[in-house]
Amino acid sequence: MSIEKYNQAKNLIEENDYLVDDFGGASDTIIEKAQVVLDVNFPEDYKTFLADYGALTFGSIEIYGVFKEDFEDSGIPDTVWSTMNERKLVDMPKHLTILLNPGMGELYCLNFADLNSHNEPKVTSYYPGFPETSQQNEVLYDSFGEFLLDMIKEEIE
Repeated sequence: MSIEKYNQAKNLIEENDYLVDDFGGASDTIIEKAQVVLDVNFPEDYKTFLADYGALTFGSIEIYGVFKEDFEDSGIPDTVWSTMNERKLVDMPKHLTILLNPGMGELYCLNFADLNSHNEPKVTSYYPGFPETSQQNEVLYDSFGEFLLDMIKEEIE
């Protein structure tokens, strides 16, 4: 299950806390408001991440999350601000929520139109500026927990 992968990632984060810069956990109210604004229901592993960290910089990676209630007056790594911005700028589909910008032109997103066997969104690619018809939305990870664990392991190595 994805929460198990999340918990493995959390243990690695705690063991390597010198690489951590987090925003403090997000309240249930902020998490709920983020879901309403984005019109999605976050999976449990991502909600737990948000409650634990808000958003997270671990070494050189920046995992998007929520950490303040004023999404409009925010910026990176606020997932609501970033996702709403991309929806306006390049008409990014509403079933995608940004998790990471690795700086190579592609965004890693929770894809609420592509669910795993636990009915949770998979993490897929999205290339801003390309028409939806040419997007492959390649599945990168089966769940947020799997994504986070891999990102943390890569950064440690």
